[in-house]
Amino acid sequence: MSNFDYLIDTSVWVDFFRGKSEAIKNRIMEMISNNRIYYNGIIIHELLTGARSKKQTEFIIDSFSGLKYLEMDQGFFIQSSRIASQLRSSGINLPMTDIMIATHAKLNNLIIFAKDKHFEAMGQRIGFQYDIIVNL
Repeated sequence: MSNFDYLIDTSVWVDFFRGKSEAIKNRIMEMISNNRIYYNGIIIHELLTGARSKKQTEFIIDSFSGLKYLEMDQGFFIQSSRIASQLRSSGINLPMTDIMIATHAKLNNLIIFAKDKHFEAMGQRIGFQYDIIVNL
């Protein structure tokens, strides 16, 4: 495991919580034990929106309590809008939520751990590191 910090995309968290992949579980558990994980309001919002019960909601909240939270202030939204414009001008149109996740990765020098290949295209275009899951 590297000494880099990670921003784990929602789809990876879903697989982690559902136990879909032992490899994903092992990687995330190692990141947790090394205090290498950040999250933001977008990620927790998406996860909590998908929770199917109060028990799941509480479990998600508890699971994130020890992780590092990234704030979203006015400067963040200005940077995110600039990145969105840059991507759009190069023909990349993506959901605002994923652009905000990418913005946090870029501004905080984090690696995005994701399943969605469009993070690779964004990373190459705006300059952040990514680790795209392939067949885990």
